[in-house]
Amino acid sequence: MDNEKTQAAGMQIGLLIGSLDQLEDVAAWGYDYAEIAPGLLGIDEDAGTIEQEALEQIRRAPVPVTAMCGFLARSKVVGPHIDDVGTRDYVTRLFDAMQQAGVPVIGYGSGGSRFVPDGFSRDRALEQVNDFLQMCADLGEPRGVQVALEPYNYDDANLINTVPEGIEMVREVNRPGIQLMADFFHMQLNDEPFDALAAAGPYLIHAHIAEPGRGRPETTPAEHAAYLRVLCEAGYYGPVTQTGELPAYDSPAEAAATLKRFAREAEEKK
Repeated sequence: MDNEKTQAAGMQIGLLIGSLDQLEDVAAWGYDYAEIAPGLLGIDEDAGTIEQEALEQIRRAPVPVTAMCGFLARSKVVGPHIDDVGTRDYVTRLFDAMQQAGVPVIGYGSGGSRFVPDGFSRDRALEQVNDFLQMCADLGEPRGVQVALEPYNYDDANLINTVPEGIEMVREVNRPGIQLMADFFHMQLNDEPFDALAAAGPYLIHAHIAEPGRGRPETTPAEHAAYLRVLCEAGYYGPVTQTGELPAYDSPAEAAATLKRFAREAEEKK
């Protein structure tokens, strides 16, 4: 996926779901696509392959499943004790399943997987993340799968927290299969201004939006519109997944309609 293709397609608004049975609801509420976690394909970090029933459910759904999140539930990427062989086996099975299901993008947030232990070298931790992403590119590129690196909030990760840090890692990895994600949720928790996205446009392939919560003031439609507008100004016209509730709207249908209107208005202004 590159910027020319995403611009031609226009910004789409999707919804993260916890069950494939919700695919009908996603369509009824007016979202363009669904996002899921690996467990819905029968993949976990212990065993399992894609389940035929899940594959058929995805194929006959009224909306496509075009992205995944929740990449690493338990595996550690950094630290003195990591299981490179086990992680590679899991990623291979996951990317095989994604290829079968026609899901082209998975976000790599998984803040716990890259949490640097006390006393461990931060530089070495960054090298380990690079090694992991290089492995993902090796496995993903032949399968048509891209990884979108997600900067994470400071409370849940202590490595690659900001958009500039995400850009730096993507540049260092320098592989087509490893790009960047923007996330309203994490940016709000970090008090990171949307202007930080201005330099991210060439690297963005995915975006998320959800209410940060955690005692923060409720976000407003104006803030949601500003986020989508800045993405467009940066040259990003790709998918944006609602990954949690947005209390500013009374229903999922209202959220979908409003976010799609904001996206359309942002594209028209650009």
